[in-house]
Amino acid sequence: MTGEFPAPGPQAAPGPQAAPGPQDREPERDGWYAAPPPTGLPVLPRVPVHQAPMLTAHKPSIVPLRPLGLGDILDGAVKAVRFNPKSMVGLSALVLGAFLGPSAALGIGTTQLMSRLLSSRGPEAQALVGVPAALLQALLTMLAAGVLSGLLIHVLSQAVLGRKPDLGATWRSTRGRVLSLLVLAVLTLVFSLLATALLIGPGVLLLFNDNILAGAILVLLGILGLIVVNLAVSTKISMAAPAIVLEGHGVLAGLRRSFALTRGSAFWRILGITLLAGILAGIAASLLGLPFQIIGTIIAAMAGQGTVSGQMVLTFVSHLSGLLTGAITTPFVAAVTGLLYIDRRMRLEALDVILLRDAQSNPAPRI
Repeated sequence: MTGEFPAPGPQAAPGPQAAPGPQDREPERDGWYAAPPPTGLPVLPRVPVHQAPMLTAHKPSIVPLRPLGLGDILDGAVKAVRFNPKSMVGLSALVLGAFLGPSAALGIGTTQLMSRLLSSRGPEAQALVGVPAALLQALLTMLAAGVLSGLLIHVLSQAVLGRKPDLGATWRSTRGRVLSLLVLAVLTLVFSLLATALLIGPGVLLLFNDNILAGAILVLLGILGLIVVNLAVSTKISMAAPAIVLEGHGVLAGLRRSFALTRGSAFWRILGITLLAGILAGIAASLLGLPFQIIGTIIAAMAGQGTVSGQMVLTFVSHLSGLLTGAITTPFVAAVTGLLYIDRRMRLEALDVILLRDAQSNPAPRI
């Protein structure tokens, strides 16, 4: 499938070049350049950063068309959600609902089944009744967030140029990439589960065999190692979803592209900004979800905290809270990732030259 935002071709040979103009334009779709022609020629030669013009003044919408600083990225992410809330928040709610709806139904059924299985094992075993439902919700939320991180990139890319695609236009432009995004999310989830089993599993086995001291040490070291591994891998593959959607890559090509864009010192910058965005989103999610937790706890206490009805209420409220808070916080995190991707291409490939030319010759319609 033809991509919307192709990877650059090889470095152009030195020598005089014509100034960019209408004669250089390639076919467009929704403002983002189509893939290179069959001859293999690049859409635009890669321009070294020191040769790119200073594009610090032009700002067609949420961010200026120049390499972005931390303030630009965080501010632009918030503006992206406010600029087109129907697509950003609406799409998030639809995708999260598609994943968390079945999760809530399965979670309630699992809670009933676990209650019957553990009914004869005492109150300590009953405390584990809601664990399978919570794990199922966490897994499906991760898959939904992985798919959304790619779908929302299209909305963000249009917001950078001042355009507001609706849900229909967004779906038509991204539906061909949903399967690749889902495969990427599943691969990420499988890696996380395997890393958890390999790093924490040995310590847990020692604890079950009553080797408390050695088991506790191994579990602690395993948790620390798991945090480091997950942060490193998630940063290296963070640009894969934007590359899949905007450049039309497959899963493996998108992963290779992400590794290339996060090479060198850029890794630490992307890691730091992503961590900061995650912390801010986590704080916002906690504040937004607090009323649901209070209401759920009160209702569960009235129904009986240790009863099946109480656990079912907590499962339902947890899913409802995850849907509503995720619909608001997921677009912000996805927008930060998308702006980091655009920033990397501006710094490495002078993408701002292409965006500036498009914004000037094909301005967004007035809304």
